[in-house]
Amino acid sequence: MAFFSFSTRHFAPGERLEAAQDIYSAIAQVQLDAPKNQTPHVETRIRLLPGVSIANVTASSLHAARKSPQVIDGNDDITFLIHPGGQGGWLSHLQAHDTLACTPGRARIVLNHQSGSVDFHGERVNFLSVAFSRAQLAPFVNGLDHLPKSLLPPGEPLQHLTRIALALTQRADAMDEYSSLQLSSQLMDLACLALGATHDASIRSQQGGLREARLKAIKADIKLLARTPLSLKDLALRHQVSPSYIRALFSNEGTSFTDYLLEQRLQLAFDALTNRQPSPRSVSDIAFHTGFNHLSWFYRAFKQRFGVPPGEARNIIPSPR
Repeated sequence: MAFFSFSTRHFAPGERLEAAQDIYSAIAQVQLDAPKNQTPHVETRIRLLPGVSIANVTASSLHAARKSPQVIDGNDDITFLIHPGGQGGWLSHLQAHDTLACTPGRARIVLNHQSGSVDFHGERVNFLSVAFSRAQLAPFVNGLDHLPKSLLPPGEPLQHLTRIALALTQRADAMDEYSSLQLSSQLMDLACLALGATHDASIRSQQGGLREARLKAIKADIKLLARTPLSLKDLALRHQVSPSYIRALFSNEGTSFTDYLLEQRLQLAFDALTNRQPSPRSVSDIAFHTGFNHLSWFYRAFKQRFGVPPGEARNIIPSPR
């Protein structure tokens, strides 16, 4: 689905606020104001999915508001205003509710039919907005009207939602319709759980979006830690789930934790062996540094996976990935 980005760096200092205002008026009906005698800086990356819109913003001190003239646009989305971390902070003001200071890892829920504003304080303040169609999300959430009163706790669903939303705005890769629908459904499941899903929606979301997000996070951890003595118990503790839960996740994909870890280590070894370097490392050194403790087991597993012994792999020219 659609992706686009904007930066005030592409404009002369005196034109930056007006340029940012034109963009934000068009995409979100938001009015921007900057402190006097300050040149504003705004960088925005936006990803649009079916029923979900994501905006990843880095900004200098600004006042961004949706007041009565903007609210009449009919947008009644349910929006997560998330502080993804970093320096600086921001205050959220919402009609009929208290002003809240959002801290890293927390989020405020905004109902877009209400007027409100956000004040950014700092030179480079990070801000993540994830908006969901009210018609699609509201039926699966309990007590929706009470959610804007306080910040959401930094629970697991919100952490996964934040991580996925940030990843989707880091790259401008085109996405097919199937992938877009899958990601939209996953984000919707995580949003339901973060907000307080109804009983039936909670069961469905835990078996769907949360399970997928956990598996993706676990796989990323395995790739990161493959060179270390990583056990199933260690991984379960890191992700606060049981070892049997992780076994079930991989079993549903037709593999196992052990096989997935082995594949990552073999790929690391293959990449190291086929890396053209003036002073190549020995096979044993590569084996030990990619997580293998026994050379004989490494030789057997490598030949079974790639069809050649490790020593002969040096003659292979790897294909670009």
